[in-house]
Amino acid sequence: MKKITLIACLLWVCSACDISQKATAIEAARPQIILKLDDLWNENGLVHPGWVQVVDFLKKENVTGTIGLVCESLEGGSEAYFDWIKARESEGFEIWHHGYCHCKPKVDGEERREFRGTSAEYQLEHLTMAQSLAKEKLGITMRSFGAPYNSTDEFTAQALAQLPDIKVWMYKETDAPTDKFLLDRIAEVNIEYPVHVPDFEQFKAGYEKFKNEKVLVIQGHPRSWVQEAERFETFKKIVLFLKSEGVSFTTPYAFYLSEQG
Repeated sequence: MKKITLIACLLWVCSACDISQKATAIEAARPQIILKLDDLWNENGLVHPGWVQVVDFLKKENVTGTIGLVCESLEGGSEAYFDWIKARESEGFEIWHHGYCHCKPKVDGEERREFRGTSAEYQLEHLTMAQSLAKEKLGITMRSFGAPYNSTDEFTAQALAQLPDIKVWMYKETDAPTDKFLLDRIAEVNIEYPVHVPDFEQFKAGYEKFKNEKVLVIQGHPRSWVQEAERFETFKKIVLFLKSEGVSFTTPYAFYLSEQG
């Protein structure tokens, strides 16, 4: 009888170990999610309410997010604006480089983008000014970059090569060589369809198709989600769905560090 009991116990332990190993394998297979949230700038010196509601929700759900900072806003922001950003950084939100002006400069009378169609000198100046402002006003060294409109060219790679503090480049467009760690865009997996309008069903369809990827970088614009209440509710639905899937949320720089071994 004791021998039978011992065998039964061993079988139970083996079964439990097998279940645990399978659960661990399933957990490991789930993608890591980077919430690439764009376009923080001040509104009359303060934080836009769209950002406040999104960050408050993510904190309540214990979800890590990112904040794409347009750094020209630091020239006219209030201490309250600076303190809000610094508080988010201390909570684990990554503050990333989303350009200096998020503008559409004219070159030879033609409208361009901040980091596409402008000179190498212009791009380096804007990259450097943004880094300096973040350091001066916030005490933050930004480690990740994503261009306004996701628009870049070969000069962007040349300019970024001169900023060793930036390690990660999100949504690089061209084949220009770079030493940065790249986080690619999968167009079918996004928060918004079209831009500024979250769509749960389209997101879910894309997620199901690409959920075996190691990491998914999904983009959204919190400033736009206060225009219609349904937009914010849809974003919340997407985040809660991802939580139910058991994914882990990370940031660009944290993911880069994890990949360095």
